[in-house]
Amino acid sequence: MKRHTLTWQMLAAMVACASVAQAAEPSVLTLDAAIQQALHYSPKVKSADAAKSASEGESLQAGYYANPEIGVEAENIGGSGDYKGFSGAEVTYGISQTIERGGKRAARKDVAAQLQNLSEYDLQSARLDVIRDVTVAYMQVAAADAQVEIAHEEKRFAEDVLKTVSSRVDAAADPLYLKSKAEVAEATSTIALAKAERESRAAHRRLDALLGSAKGWALEKDALSQLSSAEEQDNDFSANPDLKRYSAAIERDRAAYALEKANAMPDPSLNVGVRDLRDSGDQAFVVGVSLPIPVFNANEGNIRKAQFAQVKTEADKQSVEIAMATQLSEHRQQMAEARMQAERLREEVIPAAEKAFEQARYGYSLGKFPYLEVLDGQRTLFETREQYIASLLQYHLSRAEADRLTAKYAPITQASSTTFEEIPHAE
Repeated sequence: MKRHTLTWQMLAAMVACASVAQAAEPSVLTLDAAIQQALHYSPKVKSADAAKSASEGESLQAGYYANPEIGVEAENIGGSGDYKGFSGAEVTYGISQTIERGGKRAARKDVAAQLQNLSEYDLQSARLDVIRDVTVAYMQVAAADAQVEIAHEEKRFAEDVLKTVSSRVDAAADPLYLKSKAEVAEATSTIALAKAERESRAAHRRLDALLGSAKGWALEKDALSQLSSAEEQDNDFSANPDLKRYSAAIERDRAAYALEKANAMPDPSLNVGVRDLRDSGDQAFVVGVSLPIPVFNANEGNIRKAQFAQVKTEADKQSVEIAMATQLSEHRQQMAEARMQAERLREEVIPAAEKAFEQARYGYSLGKFPYLEVLDGQRTLFETREQYIASLLQYHLSRAEADRLTAKYAPITQASSTTFEEIPHAE
């Protein structure tokens, strides 16, 4: 009987590979390269970038003065007697200009500037979302592919055990029902392998959707097994653009409040023109001024609205700070627990399960242990291996969320010309 010796080194190699076996060697896709490609492709980033460009146009428009108006007015036309036709007409050619008072133009520019800042933070947030989503999808692919490797190995073991049991049953060393149990275990491992392969394909499709292509990449070898040290963990989320945009929003509300107060002040219009007197052939200048009287509308409603909009934004900022602090604490705790569990499984539990399974198999082949011991050892071993992969995945999922909260990759979101390879990584 051919024996399969399962060691921790074999398991580490399976986790490190984390790729679907293919006939031809696929190109290796690193996490950094995946992030770079997704940032270039992402419709979400393109939409946020377009919104930022639109806000720049809005900021430009806010600085313009009101356009002057030109007008022509004709009097004493189409009447009777001396005023029949245009012979007695008085035609005035004039131009009028509204003069804004109260700092309206400056207030409009302040509002537009803060809106532009908001769009910049929204763009940074979109990029950070893509980085998080790609990281999550990448690690899910790595974990799914590792589960496929485990399922393949479990099926091989089940087939090997089935051969051993069949030989012993044929030799009348074991009852027939043990062969049926072994056949059930082998069939179960086949079903588990098919399920793992389906989940792996689904994970690949999710990653391909973020990358905008499906090229059958292989992942970098040690992506899933990399665990950062506690010293590398940053708990400061002040650089998060989701939070920083609230500061810009507060400034926008203050500028909007100043604008509404300025809008309560009426703007005069100056009129200058020339009057042409057709009956005498003379001409004269015409000068006038008009000023709205704020009797019915003093813009009080808009002023009050802008005032309390600022209060609301300040309260929202406090709520977001509390929520971020809570979420970050939870993700850090999940990281610590997953890391501790993974390390213990790797260093203690899996080696012990490997040893117990090998001893049970060897003892069964000699007729010293019952088959149930082999079955239990096999189940325990592969459950602990799957638990190890799940712990690694949970660590990386929590870390991706924590990195999103702390804006770890903020430098890449703040300059479109910066490449991901230029950003330092703590690994």
